[in-house]
Amino acid sequence: MQTRTYSDLFSLIQSLFGSDFATVEATRIRSLVNSRANKAYLASNYWPRFLKVGEERTVASNVIDYDQTGLDSIDKFLTIHKTQPHYSASAQEFDFYVTGDGATLVAGTLDPATAFVTYKAVHDSIYGDQSGDTTTVPREWFDYIAHGAYADAMRMDGQTEKAAIADAEAMDMLVTELLRVDDQTPSFLKGRISTNSNMQSR
Repeated sequence: MQTRTYSDLFSLIQSLFGSDFATVEATRIRSLVNSRANKAYLASNYWPRFLKVGEERTVASNVIDYDQTGLDSIDKFLTIHKTQPHYSASAQEFDFYVTGDGATLVAGTLDPATAFVTYKAVHDSIYGDQSGDTTTVPREWFDYIAHGAYADAMRMDGQTEKAAIADAEAMDMLVTELLRVDDQTPSFLKGRISTNSNMQSR
């Protein structure tokens, strides 16, 4: 998926300010960038880069752990199926509830060894230019993060009116991206509506 560099992001935020940042200010901007990135991540369960559909996972005592070797960590369970979902044949969907151990299947006596999970993967990147940082930023968040971090910095400096304007611009940018996500996410990934018919087949 497309990305932009952190250095481009940092340069855009400096341009919005109209001046270069001192080292202390640069560190503060890095923190604000990551705060806004986290807000963007939380704004949707269906960001394509974090959405995993029908991934086979091991089940132990009807529980699917958040972490399994070689697979992305799960932030949020969306749906769980008995077989590979979203092909030509219908797949039975499990009810489940989530605890600190993972997702517990309401599976009766089935006790499956595996299940197919659609989930939102964990976002654990720290964007920046320091050692260990991720130096690329999701393109779909780029403008929102830049204008949002700028707004947050202005607010911290007591420039509340300018911050409010910049914040509104940032939210418009995020909403635009969220609408794009919504447009390309099929309805069958967004959960089911329970009816007498589909409950009888479960």
